[in-house]
Amino acid sequence: MMKGKSLLRWAGMLMVVALVSVVGIEARSSSVTAAPAEQHADIIKIDVIGKLGDMELPAVTYRHDLHTDALKKMDKDCATCHDSDSKGSMNLTFKRTDDMSAKQLQNLYHQNCVGCHADMAKAGKDTGPLESECRSCHNPKPDMVAERQPIEMDKSLHFRHISSKKLAVSQQDKNCGACHMNVDVVAGTASYVAGTEDSDNGYGDGFVKYKSPKSAAHSSCISCHKNEAKKDTAFAGPVTCAGCHSATAQKEMKKVTPERLDRGQPDTLLIVPNTAAEKNIAPVAFDHKFHEANVKDCSTCHINGIGNDKDGFKPLYSDMHDAKSSASCVGCHAMRIAQNPSCEGCHTMVPVQNFNEQSCATCHNANGVTAEQAAKMSKKERSAVAASVIAAREAGAVTYTAEDIPEFVKIDALADTYEASKMPHRKIVETLLNATADSKLAGSFHAEKGKVCQACHHQSPISIKPPKCQSCHSEAFKKGDRPGLKAAYHQQCMTCHTEMKIQKPQNTECAGCHAARAN
Repeated sequence: MMKGKSLLRWAGMLMVVALVSVVGIEARSSSVTAAPAEQHADIIKIDVIGKLGDMELPAVTYRHDLHTDALKKMDKDCATCHDSDSKGSMNLTFKRTDDMSAKQLQNLYHQNCVGCHADMAKAGKDTGPLESECRSCHNPKPDMVAERQPIEMDKSLHFRHISSKKLAVSQQDKNCGACHMNVDVVAGTASYVAGTEDSDNGYGDGFVKYKSPKSAAHSSCISCHKNEAKKDTAFAGPVTCAGCHSATAQKEMKKVTPERLDRGQPDTLLIVPNTAAEKNIAPVAFDHKFHEANVKDCSTCHINGIGNDKDGFKPLYSDMHDAKSSASCVGCHAMRIAQNPSCEGCHTMVPVQNFNEQSCATCHNANGVTAEQAAKMSKKERSAVAASVIAAREAGAVTYTAEDIPEFVKIDALADTYEASKMPHRKIVETLLNATADSKLAGSFHAEKGKVCQACHHQSPISIKPPKCQSCHSEAFKKGDRPGLKAAYHQQCMTCHTEMKIQKPQNTECAGCHAARAN
């Protein structure tokens, strides 16, 4: 009997120990942070079957460069997985050039991917998942995520291709014809035509009309790099995903100062209103060369091509004045202002006003030349008029003399808990002027004396002695959404300090502007 009780006692103790252990394990496991997913630039999600119908298993997360490196060690290349068409152009799809059904694709992938792994396993080599390890590929929660950085043919990279001796094209001054081709799919020809190097043309020396620059880059560009590498072992053009799309590779890419691309474009031109309703509006003198140097590329403005019937940059009011479009004059200028802390400090607080005759005339000013007169001029004559207007523009801003600008302004209307604020008025004005001293854009719109003063003295006529703030901001919200004096001061000053990233004093440092009053 005693032995039985003893056994029961031991059994109970073991149960308690077991429960404590389980609880401890669960407690420890709940506090363990999952390891962050690995990030790779070469990850491809193979989900083509799912686009054709329901998939029994999740899509495959595939490491492209991992397989490329493995094939290279076996003296194999892209042709192992990618077929070529009758013209020799590599197809980006896996082991096929034509469309297939979902079932056909499933068999294609399994026979080739799993089959290759099985062959390597039989040969005693390290390999990937085998037939019985479905979830190794079809993993609903893969421990890898794509970190692919977009890459563009920026001016530097473009110029490196244009000036490359490896891409030299016979009977051409530049290498444009090595990549830009007019493709005739029916005739099976691809030829270069000067002046048509637009983004909607064919790419490379293939005979396929590529659907997008992406498909062109992943076929023509990589194929070209591979061919050059065969000719010259020192050639370092990227042929892997990470070679273009990793942050490290992009940081290491050589940067060069490009020459201006010559498409027969003028340095200066007059933008002339071309409708009867706009005949009384003066033309705009446009510095084309300056804008070329300060935008990403021609497509920034010419959104659907350059110099052809599809040209998306039409000289219409809506195109030029759309404040929300980065391809319009007004929209692009607004975007540049928002990106410049020196400008944004003021322009955040300046209310958006309707265009008036004075603001329109800032751009629509062609030395007295009317739209009707400009329409009758030759391109050369219009360019000369534009050049003279542009040359007369001055950078910086016009304002009152230093003697007319108070050095300090004492703000004491609200002095109570804190002492009055002694604002370094002249220093602030000079800081604003110095920040825009080299800007012709600012010079054009700040040309009127006192214009820059309106950043703070808003909603009042330009004057050397503007009215005091309390003349409008007396009682809060008595008139519309107008704040009271205290809120107006803090909103104006603190917002400006925030947008201009002023650290001393910080916008939350009360005593930096007005010292606490002693009891």
